[in-house]
Amino acid sequence: MKRPQARSIAAATDEHDHRRFPSPLAAPPDASQLGGNLGERFSRIYDNPYNVPTIHGVQLDFDLLRERRWARLEGARTDVTEARPGDEITIETLLRPYRGELILQQIPIHIPTSTSKGPLRILVSDGETLDRIRHGSPALGRKLDLASTIALLNKQHVNNRVFVSLLEADPEARVADKVMPTLPISIMNVMDGMRGNQEMLVSGESNVDETATAPLDYVVSGAQLLTVTVK
Repeated sequence: MKRPQARSIAAATDEHDHRRFPSPLAAPPDASQLGGNLGERFSRIYDNPYNVPTIHGVQLDFDLLRERRWARLEGARTDVTEARPGDEITIETLLRPYRGELILQQIPIHIPTSTSKGPLRILVSDGETLDRIRHGSPALGRKLDLASTIALLNKQHVNNRVFVSLLEADPEARVADKVMPTLPISIMNVMDGMRGNQEMLVSGESNVDETATAPLDYVVSGAQLLTVTVK
């Protein structure tokens, strides 16, 4: 009876998470980094106030590399200032690996045909920054049920890619692990009474599209914000 729940928890801590742990020194990564990351996930699972989780086991597979594999996002740009719905534009990023040469990447992105006219913000970032914006910080104390907690854990972004998110100036509501983007003001007014609910977060922007690079051989950190005008 409890096996489906156990598989879901395993997915949250294993199958959907391929994460790198950079060392702060030239020495190999401290085991506390791995333990702390795994412990934070188990804390969120066990802290839910609605269900008692059942975990049958944990499997970890990892490779130890005796070198520093992280890169900082030093810059992002696009050669256009205006675009139309349906256009494809290119985002150019600069990554600076630790003691390495700059890496130039070109990321094509598609402006959705449903995009509203006006300013469109383009967030170029690491996965952790995107998770913090999209789902809020765990430190905020959102108490979700077990299924929603696991769903959010499974939606966390990996840390070895660069992500490009398109942000429209329309409100977005997140109830538990569900996202309701580009909500009209009239709908937001109806939902206003739910804002005190810990399961609901409201943002002034909607993430209307998201693109990512292929997996990189580095842990990526940093964020840049660009703006184009949709005509």
